[in-house]
Amino acid sequence: MNNTKFNFAAVISIIVLLFYSYIVFLGLVYWLDGNKWKGLLYTLILIAVIIACVFFMCKARATRWEKIGNTGQILFGVIILAALALSSMPFAHFLKLVHNQKQVTEAFEKSHKYASDLDLAYKDYVKERKEVTLEHLNAVEAGHGASNPAEYDSIFGMPGSDDSRSKINRMITNLEKTLLPESLERANEQNIQRLERGAKMSVWNVEMPGIVNRIDETVKKNIEIYTNISKNAHGYKGDNNYQAFTYPAYASHNAKLQDMLDKMSMPSVLSIIAALICFGFMLLPYYLTERDVAAATSSDSRKKSKDAASTIITAPSVSGNRRSRLREHQDKNK
Repeated sequence: MNNTKFNFAAVISIIVLLFYSYIVFLGLVYWLDGNKWKGLLYTLILIAVIIACVFFMCKARATRWEKIGNTGQILFGVIILAALALSSMPFAHFLKLVHNQKQVTEAFEKSHKYASDLDLAYKDYVKERKEVTLEHLNAVEAGHGASNPAEYDSIFGMPGSDDSRSKINRMITNLEKTLLPESLERANEQNIQRLERGAKMSVWNVEMPGIVNRIDETVKKNIEIYTNISKNAHGYKGDNNYQAFTYPAYASHNAKLQDMLDKMSMPSVLSIIAALICFGFMLLPYYLTERDVAAATSSDSRKKSKDAASTIITAPSVSGNRRSRLREHQDKNK
């Protein structure tokens, strides 16, 4: 019956520990920026330490290990409590994400929207740059170099039979092809489709931090490509002062999302209560473990055995002394 109680308590304790550890695991994955394997490793270490300490405490209580004693049992209990106290931080972090599920989802969808709109933003940049360049070229051509003859000669003084209007159109066409090549457009269409599959995620999905990171990596890579192209593309000779492409809207919203996901939270009241409840369940097998009667009385049995042996050994000596005194008395009577 005692073994049945102990086994039942151990099963309950393991179930509670696994549930608690799963929440800790999710919090670690977010804290470690989507690194599931490192989060799993830390969680397994937590489980192994707690189970090992509970085992040694129960073993020491049942058999009265002299090497551990009461002080050792208390030490193992302190180790369990310290491990649960540390784990309450990722536990609290994930509870915070669950509590702010709506804000996290909105921040993710907004960041995802800006990521998906990157190509549209760059096309708007190309369109605006074409318009500004065209306006400038028309102004230079209309003035026939009156304000800046050197600039007029560098733009329209090129050899060829084309008139100024044809040269302007050719410059704008070349500028557009340089800023937005067809191969880049096809690649970005595939990126948009991949980004769309990552929308509307839940904080309970362990893949969410990884998806956010992959989206961020893709978007930043494309922004860098667009920036380099726009920085080195020139619609006409001397066009080197136009501002390169930037996309601060995505960086701003994504920074808010990342701050929600991976900024570790301090232990909350709820996480501390959960850790203490888990600690109580971890001690349940220890409290239901009864001291082994045989082991508890082993020292007394050994002492009684020694006393009985000494009695057996000394008994013949006592009777022998009595017989010797009887013979002496008989000899004197004779």
